Order: sequence, then C-alpha cells, then structure tokens
Amino acid sequence: MLAWACAGLCSAAGGQAKAGPACPSRPIVFGLYEFGRFYHDGAGLDKDIAELLAERSGCRFEYRVMMRGRIWQEMQGGSVDMTLSAIATAERKVFAWAVPYLWMKNMIILRKEVSPGIRSPADFIAAPNLRLGVARGHFPGKPFDGFVAQLRNIARVDEIDSTEQLYAMFKAGRFQAVLGTQLVYSQYLREDKVRIEDWAPALSREAANLLISKKHFSADDARRWGELMKELQADGSVQRMLERYVPPAEAARMLAP
Repeated sequence: MLAWACAGLCSAAGGQAKAGPACPSRPIVFGLYEFGRFYHDGAGLDKDIAELLAERSGCRFEYRVMMRGRIWQEMQGGSVDMTLSAIATAERKVFAWAVPYLWMKNMIILRKEVSPGIRSPADFIAAPNLRLGVARGHFPGKPFDGFVAQLRNIARVDEIDSTEQLYAMFKAGRFQAVLGTQLVYSQYLREDKVRIEDWAPALSREAANLLISKKHFSADDARRWGELMKELQADGSVQRMLERYVPPAEAARMLAP
C-alpha cells in the first residue's frame, strides 16, 4: 500500500510538473523598456508581473532594459525570450507567441493651447500647425493606425527614442499631441495640465500581451505560459499588482476583455 501511495503521489507530481511551463536550462531573458508605470527607473507593473511569473514557474529570469525597437530585433534573433505590455501586431506574431493579460485603449493627449475645436483625427490633420509625437517601436493601436499613417505621409510625426524623452519633449512644446494609456501618461504628466480625450469611443480596447519568442519556445510552451498567466488573473494576483498603479475600479476594467 505504501508503494502504491508513493507511486500515486509521484505520478501526480509528475503530471503537475508537465502541466506547468518547462524551464530552459539557462535563464529566460526578459526584455524591459521605459514605459511609464509599466516600467520606470527599475520598477513597475511589467517587472512585478515578470517576477511573479518567475516565482510561480520556478524558472530563472534575467532582466535586460533596452529600447522597445531593440527588443523586437532581439526577439527575432533569439537573444530576448519574453517581454510584456505589447500589442500583438501581425508583424510581431511572425516571431512571437502572444498571451493577452490586460485590455487598454490609447487616448489622445493634447497640450492646453490646442484649439478646443480640435476634437477628432480629421480636425487634427486639417490643422497644419499641429504635430504628433510617438515613441519609436511603439504601436498606436487600431483606433489610431490610419491617423498616424496619414500624419506620417505629410511629415507631421516626430519619432522619439524613449517614452520618457517623448513626454519631456511634449511638455516642452516640441509637438502638440501624444498617444498613451493612463498607466503611461500618469507617470509623466499632471492630468490637469493637458487635455485627455477618447477619439474612438465606439471602438473596443486592445490586448496588452506577454510576447514569447518562437526562436526557443514552442506553441505548447506558449500555451503553458498562457495557462500560468490565467492562474495569476484568476487568483487576483494581477489585479493586486495593478492596484499599486491605478484605482481598483480601473484595474478591474483593465482585466475584463
């Protein structure tokens, strides 16, 4: 009976290990980048969630901070394994698996001196003195894809290397608008000093994803990491971390697809 019980326990333990993410023999290289309260000066939501993934999976993580555009290059080459708070574009799905964990929408943030008559992408495009700033390597999201593309075509987009630099230049008046979510712009701006508007209220939000490089991880690996992320959502861990940075009601909205 003792042998039978031991065999049953060993089998259950083996089944549990198989169900969770498989840890590679080396540390998982996790790419982080300056992005407001997602990551700033060594801390933020992305770092919190990455550390929780490491703790729950038992895998070793190695963190590297770099420009967002560089992360995409490194993921394609296989020297970065994972990153967070990413939109899963068609281009990125070529080299990475996507695991959604938050739902958000970019808002348009305007300097106070912008005319109150500017209330839509069409209004902004029609005003030749207005320029938009974007962080290099960041994706504007579905509501703003066409808007940003049109502004690029008429040379009215300034691409800035880092998010921190982007908001510093916005405050200095280099351009009149930026796109961002509350978790990002609240790190750099006082909301009473700018206009924050939703120019696509009828459109749904987009998922922020854990991206996993296909260079070293299979579809089954990605599925297991996805199941672990769902566990962290179900047991309230992700919401508790979000509530360090946004009010509870906003955290709940961000977790609801």
